Parts: sequence; structure tokens; C-alpha cells
Amino acid sequence: MDQKKRKALLTAVELGNLTRAAEQLGYTQSGLSYLITTLEEELGFPLLVRSRTGVRPTADCLAILPYFRDLEKKLQQVEQVASDIRGLATGTVSIGVFHSISRYWLPDILRDFDAQYPGITVHIQEGDQEALDTWLADGTIDIAFSSRSPGGAEHWVQFMEDEYFAILPEIHPLAQVESISLSALKGDPFILTKGDYDLPRLFQKSKFQPRIRWSSHDELAVLSLVKAGLGVSLLPGLHLQGDTSGAVVRPLHPRAFRQLGVTFTSLADLSPAAKRFLVSAKATMGIEG
Repeated sequence: MDQKKRKALLTAVELGNLTRAAEQLGYTQSGLSYLITTLEEELGFPLLVRSRTGVRPTADCLAILPYFRDLEKKLQQVEQVASDIRGLATGTVSIGVFHSISRYWLPDILRDFDAQYPGITVHIQEGDQEALDTWLADGTIDIAFSSRSPGGAEHWVQFMEDEYFAILPEIHPLAQVESISLSALKGDPFILTKGDYDLPRLFQKSKFQPRIRWSSHDELAVLSLVKAGLGVSLLPGLHLQGDTSGAVVRPLHPRAFRQLGVTFTSLADLSPAAKRFLVSAKATMGIEG
């Protein structure tokens, strides 16, 4: 079974579009379609459902995808070990990150890594906690930069504790107090950051039920809604490194934190390139060991 055919299928499934997959791999669309069609003929069943809006995997394809991904990963590891033997450091690392981590951590991490290993390519996918957990489990990514997720991947390296803050409009009655309890925000319209799965755990622990009025996946949009006086919110400190003028930022009482770091399914299964990336990222973030 030709590796080019498997790569064509995996890329088409990842992007959900044959034209974009062909562009990424350097094929014409008809050439990519031919590779996938011949793979379907070899296997004896359809792999993609094609429509005007793109492509998606069939149920049979979903059953076989984990094996294709694992095979591609093993082949990459063979190539990387061979490169190591020849005295070269090459390969590919796939990482998943929160948008805020991509914005504030990755520039330094990638700068240091590229200086050490210019022959290793890093693929970046951004998503929320649920997406990162799924991508780790199915092998789409090697390493996730995220918060610690109960029941998530087995291996975890903590980089920092990220404190949550109350975010208020400047005209809010509590704008002048030094710290705020969640109970004090009980009656306010709340602006929720979707995809932040640490917040529900914090709410449950504090027995706080917010009156959710607005929600967004974009923490900058949440901050803008607060500045517009549309409600209050909670945001972690990593989201507040930019311009917060127009809003009031106050610590919670009692203080609340989320744990941020990297997670992966198995150190033994990481490719040489992924292991190098993990060591380099830890060094950039000042993590020993």
C-alpha cells in the first residue's frame, strides 16, 4: 500500500477539502483524487463522502484512520532515527495549542527550537481543550500545550499556574474593590469563554452558577464585550497580557488557578523530533528535568 496514497487520504481528511489538500501536497486536484480512488479500490470500500462543501470520512474510513496515522508516525520515526544515525536532526513534530499559548508562548519556544534544529518542521494546530484531547488520542498531534485535563493524556509536565481574574466594566459598582468573590457576581450578566473547561470545575467547586448572557470562543471578544458594559467575566492571566484598558481586572477571593503545561500519551512513543521539541520547550520555559 503506497505511502503517497495514505498521505493523500490523511491530508484530505484533516483539511476536509480536496483542493486544499492537493495544494498542500503539491498535486493537482485530479491527481490527488486519483490516489485516493486507487486506495479505495485496493481496500474494497469507499473512504470519503464527497459533496459541494468538501469531503468527510466514511464510517469504514474512520475505523481504519487510526492505523494509517500510526503507520505514518512509525515511518516518520524510522526516517528520524536514520537521520540521527547519519548525524542529522530532521523530522516533523505536530503540536496542538490554545490560541493564547500560540500567541504568548510559542514565539520564544519556536525561536529557540529553530536555532537548535533547523531541519525539523513543526506543524501547529490551534483548538480548545476538547479538540486537543481528541487530537492527542487519535494521533493527530504528538504534544499538546494546554491546561491539565482530568482523564486526559497520561503524561503531564507543568509549566505554570495561571491565575483567574474577575473582569468588570469600568462603571461596575465593584470596580474599586481590591478582590472579588464569585458570589458577588451572582446577579451580573456573565460573558463565558467557550472551550475553557477549567471554568465549569471552578464554578462547581465554588458553588457558583453564573447568569450566562453572552459567550464566545475568542477571549479578546469576551474582553471587548466587558469593556462595552455588557457583563462581567473571568479570564486567566495569560489572556490578559495585552491591552486591558477600558476594563477593570481584579483577583478573586479566594484566588483561583488553572495548571498549564504540555501533555502527551507516551514518552516512549514520541519520535526523536518530538522528544527534542519537548526538551527544548522545557528549557525555554525554565523547566528543569
